[in-house]
Amino acid sequence: MKLKIIFLLFVSFLNFSCSNTKSFHNQKIKKLTEVESLKKYGESISLAEALKIGEERNLTLKIKTLQREVATLDKNVSFGNFLPSINLVGNYSQLDNDINIDFDVSELTTSLGNAFSAIGESAIAANLNSQTTMSSTLIEKSSYTYGVNAQIPIFVPSYWYLYSAKKNGEDMSKLVESLSKKLIELQITSQYFYILTLQSQEIYLKNEIKSIEETTKRAKISLEVESIMPWEYKKALVLLKTKKYNLKENKRNLKIAKMNLLKSLDLNPIDNITLESYNFKQKPFPDLEECILNSLTNNEALKISNLNVDVSQNAKKIAISNFLPKIILGGGYVNNSNKILSDPSFLNVNVSGVISLFNGFKNINEYKKAVKKEKIANLNLEKEFMKTIIETANAYYNLKKIDELLAISKLNLNAEKEKLKQSKAELSVGIIGEDKYFNSLASYNQSLTAVKNLEFNYNLSLSSLNITMGKSPIDKGE
Repeated sequence: MKLKIIFLLFVSFLNFSCSNTKSFHNQKIKKLTEVESLKKYGESISLAEALKIGEERNLTLKIKTLQREVATLDKNVSFGNFLPSINLVGNYSQLDNDINIDFDVSELTTSLGNAFSAIGESAIAANLNSQTTMSSTLIEKSSYTYGVNAQIPIFVPSYWYLYSAKKNGEDMSKLVESLSKKLIELQITSQYFYILTLQSQEIYLKNEIKSIEETTKRAKISLEVESIMPWEYKKALVLLKTKKYNLKENKRNLKIAKMNLLKSLDLNPIDNITLESYNFKQKPFPDLEECILNSLTNNEALKISNLNVDVSQNAKKIAISNFLPKIILGGGYVNNSNKILSDPSFLNVNVSGVISLFNGFKNINEYKKAVKKEKIANLNLEKEFMKTIIETANAYYNLKKIDELLAISKLNLNAEKEKLKQSKAELSVGIIGEDKYFNSLASYNQSLTAVKNLEFNYNLSLSSLNITMGKSPIDKGE
């Protein structure tokens, strides 16, 4: 019976947990759909609008912005080491009894007793001679103390280099934020162009299917009159089904691509999105030597490596400063309730210093470690220097290659355009059938898709080259 009750409770708990989880996901999706809908951005979005939305909403950029703000706060915290530290202090204590102190007064009472004996006051003299000590209150049963103290470093070299290192950290976080922003822009641009490419391929596939359908119809007629073999007709059907499958796969890829773009924009991925066409403008680009010079001057990754060297140098200086004395100026005001003091309040000023003589070779090993880290930072800088040159050259030559292929594809597109014009004229006078015309149309759309794809790749390659040179990947005003 007990096992049955426990089992029922366990099942009830599972149902409750599952319902809560499902409710949470439903609320999340509902919130995304109602609050973060694409409707407030219009029926369709352009590339510039997508980049703007990504800049405002991308989660990675939000994290990098917060990390940069944390680095600024770290720098401000280290600057606080140069400012005086002021504290208000207070204390109240309660004892079971007063704390007294006894004074030896035997010599004083003996001399007074002899004096009183000389004048005939023997009773007083005897009383005085019996008192050899006298008690006085040192600390009262209840007492309090309050005051204000302050201190400021006069000579603490490690604070100087710590602040410099934190300043380098802030500069690095700004560069990381800037580089992350550019990489997100490149990612959004790539996703945007990929969607446009899939849409262009969809048009080409539809026209190709029309052409193959006409061919399949003719093949069926030919089979009925026994002018072709059955396997030839089956081959035509396989080709048609393959192209229809390619069209379905294209639509699935298009849906996933839109979801990935919405994810980058931190919008509801189940929303539908319509992208505006992009007007391609082929811009000239500088020669390789100028590109490499710009990269070595403005590349964010190279600047970050350079700042890493500065940080390692500051760490070495901090290690050296551990061998130097530290001098701190302090002072304050104190007031207490102890009545034994004639003046219960007083001011004080002090100068304190400390120097490490031996701490288990910790300072020596810290210095050795800092020297090796500085060497590592310099080697990483040299490595990043060579990497920047190679990445710039790769991006440049890739752009050059696409530029040449684009010129060839445009020439082929012009030829296909003239061919389609001729096929249309021949169709109108009955020289060719619809299958031949649709074949020409599919060939033209294939060439057009190839040109569009190369144009998108040209923009992406140019964006990659701009990032290596420390520039914005794309002109948002286009």
